[in-house]
Amino acid sequence: MKDPRVRLRNPVVAALLAFAIPGAGHWYQRRRFKATIYSVCILTIFVWGMILGGGQPVYSQLIYRSEGPAPTAQLQASAPRMKFSFGYAAQVLVGAPAWPALIQEMRIRNTDAKIKWIDGPIESNFQGILSRGFGGQKTSEIVTGTIELIPANEQGSSMVTGTLHAVLADGSKQDLALAGEIQLGREVFGSPRREVRCKVLGQDDDGSEVHFELEGSVRRSFIDWFQAPRDTLELDRLNGALSQNFDIGSVFTWIAGLLNLLAIWDAAEGPAYGYGDEEQIPDDDEPSPVKIKD
Repeated sequence: MKDPRVRLRNPVVAALLAFAIPGAGHWYQRRRFKATIYSVCILTIFVWGMILGGGQPVYSQLIYRSEGPAPTAQLQASAPRMKFSFGYAAQVLVGAPAWPALIQEMRIRNTDAKIKWIDGPIESNFQGILSRGFGGQKTSEIVTGTIELIPANEQGSSMVTGTLHAVLADGSKQDLALAGEIQLGREVFGSPRREVRCKVLGQDDDGSEVHFELEGSVRRSFIDWFQAPRDTLELDRLNGALSQNFDIGSVFTWIAGLLNLLAIWDAAEGPAYGYGDEEQIPDDDEPSPVKIKD
């Protein structure tokens, strides 16, 4: 007689494959229809959650600024103080799509924060604040535009030159020369924007040279912010920019991970019903019993 039970093959291997990629464990067991259902449904929910959350709902650690002079966690040169994100306990169950968060956590723990250092030229769009004057005479205005930052020498430096092609609050455009020391946010951080602070060269009313303060942000490369630990300031920005979509996207990624937990269990233990009460299935070559009439 044919055995109607599911062939689980090696349940441990199936469970590990199901954890790594939704549906992979069932594909290994040749349960192809179920593998397709799990893979499409779980990954669709996860990807849709990432889209709703601007690509940022997944992160393993939340960074807190330690005591010290640094105004933000990005500009903190000392080792970051981090706390585990409980939402990641569900997200990590979706497998490989959530593993970059662990890699980014290791990178931020093992990478020195070169806050007052620039390794090479930076060209980026810019958004920030330009402060003029001192003390009670200090005024600030919002500026946008593009920025070119160049280290003072080819090997890198804490001193920069460059130009800010600024669009001022009144819509006027002005090219501002940059000079002096620089502060750059951490290379790896869970924000698409990297903080930058430096000096702007200008002239006073009497023609003397003065330095203005420039505070803002430039682009951070995708590989350095995707699923990386972030701080509460970045979470505040996300909630402000995306409103409830960020929270909804986070919930979707949690659901995807928890659904894959069921898929892992099914790959390891098989269906939850059907053992011991199956109908016997005759082999194809076994003749059917002949009924004898009275």
